[in-house]
Amino acid sequence: LPGLKGLGLRVAMLRREPTQALRALLAAPPLTPAQRFVNNPTPAHSAPLFNELRTSFLTSYLERTPSCERAVCLLSQADARVHNDHVAFRSFEDSRGRSGLAFLQRLFLHFGYRSEERILIPAMPVNATWLEPPEETDWPKIFLSELRVRELPAAAAATIFGYIDGYYESALVDAAIAADDPAALATTLEKPPWSVSSADEETLRELGAEQPGLAAATEYAAWTLSHGHRINHATILLNTLGLPAVDSLSTLNAMLRREGFVFNAAGGADGFTQGSLAVSLEQSSTIADEVQKEFACGTTRSVRCSFLELIHRHDGFRGFLGQNAQGIFSSTWAQRKSPAELDEMYVLLQPSVVGSTAQLRL
Repeated sequence: LPGLKGLGLRVAMLRREPTQALRALLAAPPLTPAQRFVNNPTPAHSAPLFNELRTSFLTSYLERTPSCERAVCLLSQADARVHNDHVAFRSFEDSRGRSGLAFLQRLFLHFGYRSEERILIPAMPVNATWLEPPEETDWPKIFLSELRVRELPAAAAATIFGYIDGYYESALVDAAIAADDPAALATTLEKPPWSVSSADEETLRELGAEQPGLAAATEYAAWTLSHGHRINHATILLNTLGLPAVDSLSTLNAMLRREGFVFNAAGGADGFTQGSLAVSLEQSSTIADEVQKEFACGTTRSVRCSFLELIHRHDGFRGFLGQNAQGIFSSTWAQRKSPAELDEMYVLLQPSVVGSTAQLRL
């Protein structure tokens, strides 16, 4: 029966056995708000419900992102204290201006998260913001973004609107919260609410290949049509690791690269680090892991899904920088680009554009 099948899927999402990485992320010794770069005295609301939701969406994320599972295990085996600084979600703004960002934000604000400043992503038609968790919790920050679809060429926008229009109604989130149902909330985030065809997904990516100035936007669109509101990435905070040999993000990048991790070559002094000490924030990211995706037409093929980010915060900086985010977004691109190619594409894109057992070598 369809209803029972759906119920069984939702229950299974909550009952899976925790992996080594999940245990490391959820059961580590507590940190102070200052150690986590968190400032939000708002009391947590419905904390048990959110804890179940977090366990569910992190479990699903780790299953499809073996690079993160392996990195957390390697660091934990080296006696690092691994903290998840933030998780990120993508969405759309539909043809009537209804906001996917606001839709997702509504869910997290219910639990005591506080909305922070908007973030300008240079040369991308994307709105973004972030949310601060309550100080009394160990919850991650939340990074939310949405694509302004109406700024794409008409044909591409029409394709996207055909899938997303009518979905972003707050009643969906409100009903799941009111039901005190972590499985329903997990499904809202983890199960894509639309089913894109392989041809439409490929057409969007081909448009970006033909018109490099559109590539950042069309890659974002293709990914979000394929994966919906799943976690796009989770992030390890370098500051809390407590490893004497790891005093910089470039050092951590190099250590993981020696273990076979493939990083997004989006620039920086070492070729992989966004930002600098001068702007109080440094970030790097792996190339997204691939999953088998079954499209609406029945075609199944491998596509990039989620990835791992590393972050090093300085001088008490709690937030995010749009310039850094611009490079991080490219971790999910179907075709890897060099830093020079990425720079050229971002110049062309105008704002008005329509379980491992190995030991980490310290």
